[in-house]
Order: sequence, then structure tokens, then C-alpha cells
Amino acid sequence: MGAVGDIINSKPVESLTNFFAEIVGKPLVDGAGILYSDAIKAKRIANTLKLEEKYKLVKSDDTRPTDLSFGYKILEKASLEDNDDLLSKWANLLGNATDKNYNGSIRKIFIDTLDSLEPIDVKIFDEINTFCLSQQTKYETMVSLNDSNYLKKESLNVLLSLGLITFGVTTTRGIQIGGHSPTTFHGLDSFKVTEMGQSFYKSVNK
Repeated sequence: MGAVGDIINSKPVESLTNFFAEIVGKPLVDGAGILYSDAIKAKRIANTLKLEEKYKLVKSDDTRPTDLSFGYKILEKASLEDNDDLLSKWANLLGNATDKNYNGSIRKIFIDTLDSLEPIDVKIFDEINTFCLSQQTKYETMVSLNDSNYLKKESLNVLLSLGLITFGVTTTRGIQIGGHSPTTFHGLDSFKVTEMGQSFYKSVNK
């Protein structure tokens, strides 16, 4: 029957249909066949089944469907993800997006943001946010990475390009030059998490 047929028949199609209905608010009559084109491969279906299992572990007891375009885009992007840690982030994003009581901001751009990140980028961004949240000043904290190797520097530039962090700038108080306090630009030697970065981090974590 082939790999696709074996996977589809290994679990009732109704399960995926119900899963899609919970996310986007309406059933997809033919299950996986409507969400995915005739070119669907076994791996995409397998990834979606993994996503469903992860979603069940983090979803709220009080859920609501997302907008069709939002939920569809998440399912489509997540179905291409092989990395287990990133797939967990997709499940968290779905879990928060369908949570009636979630009080953060979840924007469509977060889907493209998550899709643009490599596992190392997500790991570093998690570490950055964990550090900030452990400090008394929270997100007012200026962050500097110790032992910033090439991969870390590359990840910082990715996070910067996506608007998740911003260059560090400090102001020298008590001194006025032309009526303004002088500032020092630190680049990525010291940086801060942006407001969008804070919202994105919250949306992909539980």
C-alpha cells in the first residue's frame, strides 16, 4: 500500500479530522487528504501525528478554535518539522493559541518567526529569556553571552533580524552634551530582548 497508506491506516482518519476541527473550528471532511495536497509524503503525516500528541499534553481544558488561516498555517509549517524540540514549540504555540484564558499576544508573524529558527537559535533564545526572567530587573536586563562562539554569534544575528532582540545602548546620566545625555552603543556585545521577543517567547512556551 505504501508508506503514506500505512501511516494513514495505522490511526483512524477521524482522529486527525477531529484534531483539525479543534484547531481551526471546522471539520475537514476527508481528513488529511483535504489539508494536504496529493503530493503529501509519509513524513509530513507522521510529524502531524507527533504534533497532535504533543498538543494534547499542553492544551488548555478550556479551548477555542483559532482563525482558519492561523491554524492551517501552523499545521502546514509544523508538518515539515523533524526536530522534536522545535515540534514541541509548535505544539506550545497551538496550545496557547487555542487557550481561551491565554493573556499574551499571539500574532501571525510568530508562525514565520518560529519557522525561521534553527534548534540552536531556539536553545539560545530560551537561555536568554530564562536569564532575564531570573533577574530582578527582568527584561530591563542587558544580556551578554559568555564564550560567544561563531554559532552563538550567528544565532544572535538571526534573532536580531527577526526582531526578537535589539542592540544594547546605555545612557550616561549626569552628563549633558548639547542638552542630551551621551549614549554608548554596544552592538550585540550587550543586548536586550524586545517586546515582540518577549511575546514570542511566551507564546511558544508552557
